Amino acid sequence: MTQIAAPQIDFGVIAPLVALVATGLLILVIDLVSRRATRRMLYSIGIAGCVVSFARVMLQVGHPATTFGGAFASDRFSWAFDAIILVALAVSLSLSLGRDAEDGASPAAYSSLLVFCALGGMIMAAATNLIIIFLGIEQLSLALYILAGTGLGRPASQEAALKYVLLGSLASGFLIYGSALLYGASGSVALTDIAHAAASPSMLFITGFTLFVVGVGFKLALAPFHVWTPDVYEGSPIAVTAFMAVAVKAATFSVLARFVYVVFGHDVPALAPLWALAILSMIVGNVGAIAQTNLKRLLAYSSIAQAGYIVLALAGVTGSGLSTMVFYLAAYAFMNLGAFAVIALVGDGSESVADIDSYRGMFWRRPWVAVCMAVFMFSLAGIPATAGFIGKVLLLGQAIAAGPWGIAMAVVLVLGTLVSFYVYFKIVWAMFSPLEDGASAPAGNALVPCIAVAAGVAGVVLMGVLPQLFYSLFAT
Repeated sequence: MTQIAAPQIDFGVIAPLVALVATGLLILVIDLVSRRATRRMLYSIGIAGCVVSFARVMLQVGHPATTFGGAFASDRFSWAFDAIILVALAVSLSLSLGRDAEDGASPAAYSSLLVFCALGGMIMAAATNLIIIFLGIEQLSLALYILAGTGLGRPASQEAALKYVLLGSLASGFLIYGSALLYGASGSVALTDIAHAAASPSMLFITGFTLFVVGVGFKLALAPFHVWTPDVYEGSPIAVTAFMAVAVKAATFSVLARFVYVVFGHDVPALAPLWALAILSMIVGNVGAIAQTNLKRLLAYSSIAQAGYIVLALAGVTGSGLSTMVFYLAAYAFMNLGAFAVIALVGDGSESVADIDSYRGMFWRRPWVAVCMAVFMFSLAGIPATAGFIGKVLLLGQAIAAGPWGIAMAVVLVLGTLVSFYVYFKIVWAMFSPLEDGASAPAGNALVPCIAVAAGVAGVVLMGVLPQLFYSLFAT
């Protein structure tokens, strides 16, 4: 009788994930046994779990290891991405403290779902085979489908959840079918074994890779798989949208980066479909944002363009490319989490201040909020002395060194950045415009969003003024 040997488990490697699992379960148990558990208490437990998990990740930095027979790794592809995911989770839980009480969502269910969603993202970042990648994506996605609909008092939230689950399920079908074809072409689910099949790709391999890219492209909101993004960003609660914009992108880019580096190595021409998606995303994202009057929808189109930008980090398939990707994702996290924190701040958690007109004349009533928002917009546009500018310069360097495809992407990035100046500056113009007679600027005062906004500005400015200090932290 054949005996199947159980894989050796290194609990030190999975300790950050164990901390999140324990945190999510603790929240549910406390809510079950205690009627005195307040929203603040439950969210604070979630934030504490983030801190513990983050500390464990930091202890692993510089000490790569694998477990579950090599299917799960703690290495350069996971450390920085895990940190970004955990920071996004902590900020999202903090912003959730100001949610409307009448939204009807259970605080315990909501906060535990956010924690388990981050857990899925960290599984994706550590996955070294197709099965674990799919499990991580589904762990993240199933929780996120529900979270998108937790604004129970708003029909737009229910619409967002429905669109997200329908299109997300379709994308998952492409992903799992593509993974099955890749397995058929290579005889293995391990990325290192799939790399052998990539050396002389068959039609089965090419088809599988194409379907796999479609599934990943949906999660990254790369055009033309972006159609869900504006409606879901607009309909989801502010904190969920902030988490979606940063953590989901970080988790998915970790998968894409590992796949590109391990499977294709330096075979840049084989990644032409990915470069085409990046070019299309930069065009669609920047042009689509021009007509937007809702700030959340504008940031949704911005995220489409930004995803196209970040793909440029892989253009040269070099070690510095991975460092550039992490640097830009960190900058992107500061910019977007800060911008969503401003929305939460001025509306005290309400969704009613997402229209750009709500920010008209804000400088004359709340100057520090307007200045902070302007910093985030300047960074997204790529103005010098901001993190966004340094990130785009690094991306351009990677693209130009990658041959014809890279140069084409670099040209589109420059043109897209020029278009984006109008998109982001119209928000700044509205905030610094004279306040009309009888009008009043939003006046939220929540302490936690104020801290998040200040931290975002500090990150954007420091990464723009002292880029080498941060880049060295991300060097691989």
